[in-house]
Amino acid sequence: MIANFFNNSKPIKIFSITILLFFMYMVAIFNRQPEVFSIAFIFKNLALFFLYNLYFIILKFIIEKNKLTKDNTFALFIAVTVLGIFPEVFFSYSILFSNILLLLSFRKIYSLRSGINTKLKLFDASFWIGISTIIYFWSILYLLLIFIAIVIYNKLNYKNLFIPLIGFTTPIFIYFSYSFYFDNLEIFYNSFDYSVNFSFLIYNSFKFLIPITFLITILLWAIAIATPKIILVSNYLKFSWILLLNHLIITVLVIIMAPIKNGTEFFYLIFPLAILVTNFLQKTKSKTFKNLILYLFLMLAVIVNFL
Repeated sequence: MIANFFNNSKPIKIFSITILLFFMYMVAIFNRQPEVFSIAFIFKNLALFFLYNLYFIILKFIIEKNKLTKDNTFALFIAVTVLGIFPEVFFSYSILFSNILLLLSFRKIYSLRSGINTKLKLFDASFWIGISTIIYFWSILYLLLIFIAIVIYNKLNYKNLFIPLIGFTTPIFIYFSYSFYFDNLEIFYNSFDYSVNFSFLIYNSFKFLIPITFLITILLWAIAIATPKIILVSNYLKFSWILLLNHLIITVLVIIMAPIKNGTEFFYLIFPLAILVTNFLQKTKSKTFKNLILYLFLMLAVIVNFL
């Protein structure tokens, strides 16, 4: 069964995840209005596929390095199926680059727990968020996650509160200086699209309504069941779990504020969702239930292509 297969992180399981990602990517491409088939088309999509693999490599590293889940590939499987559930994310390059940069930031934020090189990690985390904000403005909200982590991991002092502001403004200042030097400040100002869109009418279509309802249900279920067990029992994970819950709240805000609502905004949900649901499945003793949840993720990734 699928739960048994992905219950460890052996190379064959990672290879299977890569094949699944490739399949989801190909389906998304051929379901879209076809481009002119050419060598450039092939190389462009191969490059993008490499970047999606890079995203999952970084995601896997963060999870393993910070022990956010046990030794399995549930989180990677869930992450890939969420991409399949919202296939439009395969065609938003800015969202992809933004999320890769944010992963580099999350890598530093979640490792603050170790207490090693705290100031350098704070600078690096905010630096990557600064670059991501230039690409996708509402990434700026993840700056809050740094300050929340400072409090949760008990790193609170005036220097640690000031460093993220320096790190965040550094790439923006460099970009401004570059634009100013070449007398092209208009491009700099146009890079920051802080418009919002509070119209959620698109979510009323079955293509969005069914998967969003499922994801909300499974997330609320996971939080309700796993949180008491982790907070009361797991001294190692409980602080990271609290940070993950705050991460989810910030992500919901990013989705709400997104100026373009076409499914691409749910890319930001992958990190907290995959880890939260994986911990929920790990706390579940019923193999049948685990299989059911994982099959539902896979089925939704297939079904949305017919809605």
